[in-house]
Order: sequence, then structure tokens, then C-alpha cells
Amino acid sequence: MSDYILRQATENDIPFLTEVVVQAEKSNSDKLRYSTLFNISEEKARAHITSMFEEEISGCEFSFDAFVVAEFEGVPVAAFGAWIEGVDDENPSAILKSNLIGYTFGREAIEALKTKAHLLKDVITDRTPKTLQFEYLYVSEQHRGKNLSNLIIQKLEQMAQERYPELKKAQIQLYGNNMGAIKVYQRNGFTIAQTYKSNQPEILNYLPHNEKIIMEKTYK
Repeated sequence: MSDYILRQATENDIPFLTEVVVQAEKSNSDKLRYSTLFNISEEKARAHITSMFEEEISGCEFSFDAFVVAEFEGVPVAAFGAWIEGVDDENPSAILKSNLIGYTFGREAIEALKTKAHLLKDVITDRTPKTLQFEYLYVSEQHRGKNLSNLIIQKLEQMAQERYPELKKAQIQLYGNNMGAIKVYQRNGFTIAQTYKSNQPEILNYLPHNEKIIMEKTYK
């Protein structure tokens, strides 16, 4: 581990964080929901994800300051994001994210999303206020097996507890087919708390899987 440096992400990491979001969202598939649901190319979706990070909005999954990056020889090779939902009476992350998408993607893409709302209703989940919300873990292939996921999770937890000592719980939302990630989180004390599943086959045209899982961890 001595060759790796863990640090909070900065604006300069946005290109890598865009890749983190894309790879985490695909969840072992070729489906990127920011492309499929909005009827745009993956290239355009990547550009929009980058633009959302560049807005510098804190408190949601597109806040670059929410990420911890593992750096190797000056290059980011892994990252994970986490924020405390609605702490200090901040707006819910769902509203922040919705505003970012509305501003960035444009009306035509938003209208395309609305036509698929009926497919998503069974897998949309709320985030619990005052909990640590993890989102978007990715480790570059050549750096896997180096314990980076565990170390980044521990760093994010430490940062969150320093900011909010009353923190009692953490949550992670992920697709049910992401068995590798589930095992990583279980090793870090998370257990499966809830499962949301869509029985509409068409959803698999747009998402990597038809099942969403919420994993939780409690702190003393």
C-alpha cells in the first residue's frame, strides 16, 4: 500500500471521476443509464456527467469533493464517493441531482426519460436523512486486489464521522447483479437491508439489472 496515496478528490480529478461513474453504473454490463434512459450516445452522456461535476454542487453523487481517490505514481486509479444525506438541513440529494440533470441534459433528453418513468418506479429508492450515502466505487483493473476498496471506505467513514460525530448509519445502493461489490461491502460490515425489483422485462433494455439492493451498516 506504500505506493498508493489516498486523498480527497479535486476538480482536476473530474475526468477520472467521470470514468468512475460510467464504469460503476454499467455494473458488469454495457448499459449506461445516463445514455439509455435519455436516448443519447454514451459519448454525450459522459460529457454531461463531466458537466455535472463541474457545477461544484456539494451533497450528492455528482460532488467531486465527496470522493476519495487512490493515486498511484501521480495517477488516480480508484475512487469512491460518499456524502452525509441532508446534514445541516441541506437539500436532499435527489433534488440536487434532479436539478443538475435538468440543467445539463436539456429538455429533449428529459422528455425521453419521462417516457420510461413507468419502468423505473419499482426500483427508485429514497435516501435516509443523516446517513452516510456511498455511491460509485471503481478500481482500475490493473490495481485490483490491492485492498484499495477497503481502505477508501475506511477513509470515507473517518471523514464523515469527523464532520458529523452523531453519524449512526451508512447505506449503499447497487444493482443486484454486482456480486463483486456486494462481497466488498459485506467484508466492510454492510448487510443487505432491502431489495427492490421490477418485473417488467423491458427495463433490461435500459438498466444493467432489474433489481436494486440497499445495504446498510450501523455505527456505535
